[in-house]
Parts: sequence; C-alpha cells; structure tokens
Amino acid sequence: MLNDAEKERSSGPPRWGQERRLEFIDFRLRWDRTINRSELVRFFNISKQQASADLALYDRIAPRNIEYDKRLKTYKISAQYKPHFSAYDAQNYLKELEALSSGVLASTGSFIGWVPPNDVVRYPVRPVTAERFLPVLWAIRDKCELQVTYQSMRRPKPTARWIAPHALGFDGHRWHARAWCSESAEFRDFVLSRIQGVHLTREATISSESDFAWHAFIDVIVKARAGLTDGQRRAIEADFGMVGGELRLNCRKALAFYLVRQLQLDRLPDQTPAAQPLELANRDELAEIISAAQKNSESSQVTPRQKE
Repeated sequence: MLNDAEKERSSGPPRWGQERRLEFIDFRLRWDRTINRSELVRFFNISKQQASADLALYDRIAPRNIEYDKRLKTYKISAQYKPHFSAYDAQNYLKELEALSSGVLASTGSFIGWVPPNDVVRYPVRPVTAERFLPVLWAIRDKCELQVTYQSMRRPKPTARWIAPHALGFDGHRWHARAWCSESAEFRDFVLSRIQGVHLTREATISSESDFAWHAFIDVIVKARAGLTDGQRRAIEADFGMVGGELRLNCRKALAFYLVRQLQLDRLPDQTPAAQPLELANRDELAEIISAAQKNSESSQVTPRQKE
C-alpha cells in the first residue's frame, strides 16, 4: 500500500495540496532565502517523509533555484534563482505583511516566515454590526428592498426610508451600500455604519441595471504636477508606477468621486508642487466628478454620485 509521499510522487500533475506546498517552498526561498523540512512539517502538518518528497520535487521542477547547505543542514536559494510561481511579488508580500501586522491574517495563514520589524497606521474603524449588515447582504443577493432607519448627515434625526441595495463599495475608509432610494428616486451611497435598523423587506421594483454610474467605467488620469524639478518628477513617476508620465486609474463612475477625493485631486492648486505633487491630466473630462468632490461629502450631490 502506498504511503502519502508515494501517492504524490506517482504519475500525473501534483495535487492541489502539494502544489500549495511547492508555492510555499518557492516563497520562503525568495523572501527568506532558506527553507528546511521542519518548516513544511509545522506549517502543513505533514510527515517528515512528505516534506522531503516535496523538497525533492521542487528541486526537480526548478533545479537552478535551490541548493543544499550541508554545513547548515538547510536548503538555500541559489545564485541562479528565478521565481517559479509568479503570484508573489513585492506588492503581495507587503499586503500580506500589512494583514499580519493589523491582525487581519493569522500567522498560521501566512507564508511569511521571518517577519521584519514593522507597524501600520491604524485608522478609526467604522463599526458595522452583523445584525444590520446581513439583511443588506441578503437584499443584494435576493434583489429585495429594505425599509431602514438611516442617519444622514444632511438631516438632524434618523429617518425611515426604502432602499434597494445592489452592490457594496469601499472608499478606502468605510463601506457603503450602493442602493436605489425610493424617497429621492435615485441611486445613492448609504454608509453601512449609519444604518440604525432594518425593519421590513419587499421585492425590488428597480433593476440595478438602471444604475448607469455603477456600471459605467471612467479613466482618472494622473500625472506629476507642473513645477516639480526633473528629479522630483522622476521620483513621483516611479512612486506611482507611471507609464509615459501618466497613471491611468480605471474605476466605476460611481466611485471616481472617492478616488479623486482621496488623492486630493479635487482641490484647487493652492498647495506647492512639493506638498501636492499630483494633478489630473484629464480634468476637463472629470469636471462633474470634481465638482461633486469639492462639495461637502454629506451635502446634496449631483449625478453620477449621490451620497446619504
């Protein structure tokens, strides 16, 4: 009878579990520069024999990537190493490191071995209770309208209204429901943390396909601001990964307001180029969005973006 290692060494492509372990080996080699059998045993709860088989298989499929150090009794990255799995670039690594530091990801779920000293800025969290969020989630799935009590910053007291949520949006700081508002007869954004109660439900009468601002996409084109020195301009273009001096950010028209506001591209150029080194390359095309961004975020907004 074949044991686990012999089964996975048999003919045919690697099973998903083994494929994941091969990714782990490749990841640790790339970022930690070493990998040993005990790391595989601990992380995947497999036998030493299986870990040895995984390392041997990796050596066969990527023979120029790994070499064994007899003195240290560990596998090391070779001088000829090239990533065998392309999923983990620097951005992926840093996102995973951020998730570890903020507690979103447990260490048992991360491939990162040695964790460098680090910390992240923790912004205030907009609390959303499951009791109030679940009805919104189900309404999106089931195409229903909800009667909710909602506290708009445009009104002194909470009010009851019928909304038909069809999508969720995140502006970088808070989540909102994109929904048809029966009271105003238009699609608006409702901040989830401001929904104070959900009371009744009924079948939706408005199709989400009517939310043209949600389904339409627009380019926000960003460039280094005029007035920077050549060195500063090159630094900004590198910072933001610009190509040909421009960064094209394609997003939903309904969300473009948030992008413009978060990058402070809605402000008049009253700051020095060093303080605000970015500007819009297609400002004229985005005039409507900029106009909305320059207003108070809780005041009455013009189409395509309405916020409650």
